[in-house]
Amino acid sequence: MATNISDLKPAPAPQSRPVIGMIPEMTKDMLGMFMDLTKQHGGIVQFKLLNKTYMLVTKPEYVKHILQSNHHSYIRGRSVETGRVLLGNGLPLSDGDFWLQQRRILQPAFHRQKLSTISETIIKAIQTQLDSWDKYKNHQPFDMEDEMTQLTLSIIIKTMFSAKITDEQVQALGNAFRIASAFMLWKSQQFVQLPLWFPLPKHIQYNKAVKILNDIVYPLIENGRKNPQDDLLGMLINAKDAETGLGMSDAQMRDEIVTIFFAGHETSAMALTWAFYLISKNKHVESKIVGEVDQVLNRRTPTLDDLSKLTYTTQVINEVLRLYPPAYLFAREAVTDQELDGYLIPAGTLIFITPYVTHHDSNYWHDPETFDPERFTPENISRRNKDIYYPFGAGPHICIGNHLAMMEMQLTLAMSYQRFQPDLATDSAIGLKPEATLRPKGGMMMKL
Repeated sequence: MATNISDLKPAPAPQSRPVIGMIPEMTKDMLGMFMDLTKQHGGIVQFKLLNKTYMLVTKPEYVKHILQSNHHSYIRGRSVETGRVLLGNGLPLSDGDFWLQQRRILQPAFHRQKLSTISETIIKAIQTQLDSWDKYKNHQPFDMEDEMTQLTLSIIIKTMFSAKITDEQVQALGNAFRIASAFMLWKSQQFVQLPLWFPLPKHIQYNKAVKILNDIVYPLIENGRKNPQDDLLGMLINAKDAETGLGMSDAQMRDEIVTIFFAGHETSAMALTWAFYLISKNKHVESKIVGEVDQVLNRRTPTLDDLSKLTYTTQVINEVLRLYPPAYLFAREAVTDQELDGYLIPAGTLIFITPYVTHHDSNYWHDPETFDPERFTPENISRRNKDIYYPFGAGPHICIGNHLAMMEMQLTLAMSYQRFQPDLATDSAIGLKPEATLRPKGGMMMKL
């Protein structure tokens, strides 16, 4: 292993155009470009965009080194600056001592036992959404992406604020958040970053949306401190750093709440959308889900205790997350010059890590494009390197809401297939639309 920076070799690199580098490929098909770079150059590769050098890392051992073994040397850094426009100092955007304190405060609220207190709220929200599907029983096509987005947004708002929030506030929060989230994506794609006070129409619309968010969230925090409830807000208010005894300020509480809105509904919505897509295309899988749900639930509403018995349904979810990880891309910045298996990673380099590419790599997965929930039987899991699968990230910064997301997806699929068996409304291929999460291009039209 090399010991001096001067002894290290540069990562492999493709030929690219002067100045613009690989911007045309990145703009046309980012994930396709990442797949091609990995096939041609291996699990670490550098490439240029506007004369700046970036790295792509997909080899599981390298990913583990960055996210886990040597995570202190790789921070989120400038990769999350656009996100701060909306999310402030939310946990997924933080580093160092501040991140550690926030993680210690928040972690107990997302423990499985704590989440049991909000499971009934989740179940009621799912029932309400499924009841609304009766209007589609005449085979009227509907967009499953929209349905799952509405469901998961309703779940996260109602589990966060319990009975303290009105239906009008739920609708206002949902609309404001959609506007703010779309703006955040748009802003990340702009080469020229104008200040938010500059009177662009998008700036004006975004600023109004953020005012609505803040005007609803801050009073709810104040009320929650005076009258704590058994909801996520109550858990966050009661959460304290075990070492210092400190809780969160209102401003930090606001940032964490908005971050949970973003991370807690869009990722689950896209995972569920892709789940319905894959299940509808694999009728033998659908039959096994229906059989398992009938056997375990016997036509009754599920409870939290039932989830551990829905083993095949859970395998299906894990395989969906392999093929279509909603959090398909994240980034780290090297704090100082770093060595990775003899390669030099210069200080300040932005490194892209993409579960999507690792999950589709035939070096680690047999027949990786095939949807096969049997990959996630306990026996098959035990036979492979666990580092090849990381839909929720890895290491200390692994998604804090992974248990909540899994519970939400298990309950939604079980309750859906008790009543319906959605089919694709068209035989046309569904393309990928990688935005803040991995979306289907053109939505996901289905029918009952």
